[in-house]
Amino acid sequence: MLPIIEAMSNAGNKVIAVLAARTKDLVILEEQVKEFATEVIVMTDDGSYGEKGLITEGIEKVINREKVDLCLTIGPAVMMKFVSLLTKKYEIPTLASLNTIMVDGTGMCGACRVTVSGKTRFVCVDGPEFDAHQVDFDEMLMRLKAYN
Repeated sequence: MLPIIEAMSNAGNKVIAVLAARTKDLVILEEQVKEFATEVIVMTDDGSYGEKGLITEGIEKVINREKVDLCLTIGPAVMMKFVSLLTKKYEIPTLASLNTIMVDGTGMCGACRVTVSGKTRFVCVDGPEFDAHQVDFDEMLMRLKAYN
């Protein structure tokens, strides 16, 4: 996400980054993101740092106060699912950087396969960024459980 934030900022875009973690100790890249983002909002599940709440709450606060042209999400699959559901409600284009299991990086093994717009895609060669509103997150989450 950091190179995307940097590139979007350097292109003259207003970039609002919402970082989230369970606790303060798990927040990463905050200082690096602050170098390029117009604003950084930190959310923690337990309230130990930033605002108490989930990332979706932080994103929705931004959506309610200003026009958002694009949302990019990266992180745990379940989090990306709920960010996608939120931004779909507000009709905000959203890209998800998927993090499925990748074995060979060529698409041959099929471990990273996901359904996007009803078609099979391989994260390692077709992605990792996809239209979040077209990703079958429930199927992806089910596949990820197979590797537990």
